[in-house]
Amino acid sequence: MEYKLTLSQRIKSTPFTTRNELNGVKAYTVYNKTLLPTIFESLIDDYYHLLEYVQLWDVSCQKIIQIKGIDAKHLLSIISCRDLSNAQPGVCYYSPMTNSKGGLLNDTLVMCIDENYFWISISDSDLFLWITGVLVNLKLKVFVEEKDICTLAIQGPNANALLREITGDEIDQLRFFNFKSFQIKNKNYYISRTGFSKQGGYEIYIENHNNGKKIWDLIVQEGFKFNLKIGTVNLIERVENGLLSYGNDMTINNTPFDCSLGKYCSLESNYDFIGKKSLLNQKTKGPHKDIYKILFDAPIGLEDEEVECFKEEKKIGKLTSLIFSPKFNKYMGFLITRVENVLNKEDIYVKIRRNFFKVSIENF
Repeated sequence: MEYKLTLSQRIKSTPFTTRNELNGVKAYTVYNKTLLPTIFESLIDDYYHLLEYVQLWDVSCQKIIQIKGIDAKHLLSIISCRDLSNAQPGVCYYSPMTNSKGGLLNDTLVMCIDENYFWISISDSDLFLWITGVLVNLKLKVFVEEKDICTLAIQGPNANALLREITGDEIDQLRFFNFKSFQIKNKNYYISRTGFSKQGGYEIYIENHNNGKKIWDLIVQEGFKFNLKIGTVNLIERVENGLLSYGNDMTINNTPFDCSLGKYCSLESNYDFIGKKSLLNQKTKGPHKDIYKILFDAPIGLEDEEVECFKEEKKIGKLTSLIFSPKFNKYMGFLITRVENVLNKEDIYVKIRRNFFKVSIENF
């Protein structure tokens, strides 16, 4: 059964939605109250194309929060689990943010523009409202706003060659998790060497929607020789490469330590960030949880099933982001559970339609 999505102030299109439609988008999800394409030709066809060529993605659903002022780093020391006191201009920092109980609010990407100026690229949440709430009782000299930016991602093995045609050879010098201003059509835009795939790629941050459409058209024109297609974040590629999605694989009910993100929490720093006390307590006393890759053999056609995981007869969790992996020729998903549940990995099964299937477990 097909359903039609009615756009409103609650659910918004992007400057590129019409272009996505013209290129045959077949499905959307809603991310930050904004449309995000999920399938074009098919999940599997999109997957194989991404692995071999290059794709242009509309990821304007990624919202950007601007923090600017002499107290910008002070504010970040309160809201970010990661110590950013030595953040360098032109570098991106993966930075979890938590509430007072250590619950994960967002796994953000913090971009240091300069000493007193930062962008925070957020996944699906109302982080902007939370930050403004934190500021209420703080007398800080800092300006916070949600910037009106549309973002395009160029992902795939041919991403560098394609972008070189547009920006010149200087793009070759951009290191992973770095960003820089590049000129496109006589205007400057930040381009970061980041993206939600493991195939290599970049993200372009565009402040003028009309300019965004011109850049889209330019990328499509130059991308013809590289077999460019319009695509999107691919669920199969994401899961095979262990890329977690906030809201799907981890939520506010999980801490960074539950999701193998503890390494990004600066518990030894001098900064008393929100949630630090709870995270210290979890690290020392537990409960000790972690996230695992689960692989198993089962009949084809189970992608939409709810899959529970058992140790002997005890339920130990539910799988998220279930896919059939062409790379491993098995079903694959993620499981958050207590560490003691998987010390002996021989007695763990998934239950599907009253049938049990033995699994293999891999650490992140």
